[in-house]
Amino acid sequence: MTWYRAPMPHSWKPLGRRSLVAGLLLLGPATAPAGLPSEAGTVASVRSLVGVVVAARTLDLAPRVEGRLEVMRVRLGDRVAANQEVATLERQPLSIELAARQAGVKAAEAEYSRNQILLTQAKQRLEREHRVKEYSAAEAVETAENQVALSTSDVALAQAHVSQAQAQLDQVVIQLENTRVRAPFAAFVSEIFIYPGAQVSQATPVVRLVSEELRLRVAIPASMASLARPGAEIQARLEALNLVVTGVLESVSPELDPASRHLKAEARLEIPAAHRGRIPTGLLAEVEFRGSPPAVSSGTPATP
Repeated sequence: MTWYRAPMPHSWKPLGRRSLVAGLLLLGPATAPAGLPSEAGTVASVRSLVGVVVAARTLDLAPRVEGRLEVMRVRLGDRVAANQEVATLERQPLSIELAARQAGVKAAEAEYSRNQILLTQAKQRLEREHRVKEYSAAEAVETAENQVALSTSDVALAQAHVSQAQAQLDQVVIQLENTRVRAPFAAFVSEIFIYPGAQVSQATPVVRLVSEELRLRVAIPASMASLARPGAEIQARLEALNLVVTGVLESVSPELDPASRHLKAEARLEIPAAHRGRIPTGLLAEVEFRGSPPAVSSGTPATP
């Protein structure tokens, strides 16, 4: 496989000054190193591109319920698995409420069983009255029928009470589980915002998680727009680590940034197993496209 390097005037060096400034401005102010002045104009051609390593997913993780943070179960830099507990809120008040709700369910179930027994007795009494109705007063049969109807209603009411008590119990169980702050995906802990003893809520992040999967955000000048297509292979040199990795463009913006005249693109990086978890986000990379340069278009579509 051959490497393509776009033509470069004699006055340019790798990661030329204008390309670096324009690329960093496009990728975001947080990535631009201090001391580089802004330069107007566009770049006709560059030898290399500038990219920034970012996490595929970043999340400031907050609890689902309010409470006092009781235990922090991770440290800075720890790797966590999906659904792993990273912190725990105070559970004692909810544990007491859980016991009360469990007792309420048992009481409702006992009441339901009692009413079922009374209904069975009422039906047996009605059956006896039907057998001896020729020898007993008519009011006896009517009374037995009314008792059956009342007992049936009591059973239905008791069953509703059981359902209500169970729903209240389920709600407490959910609230108790929500005191456990869990990671929604496999990631590394890049920041800890709160420590045990602090009061937290749904609006209070506890930790910041960055996914293991890395991406490379690249600013591509207009002169190289023909190379910027999903599926294009790239090579990224991480000079800070003296490491070269490959990747594939996955997404490309359909329009040029009006200020820098660059396209925004994002590539999936193929990280060697020995370096997984060791490449920090925010690193700058010198990026080149792999493959041969495209043929110059004459304005006529190519025949497939």
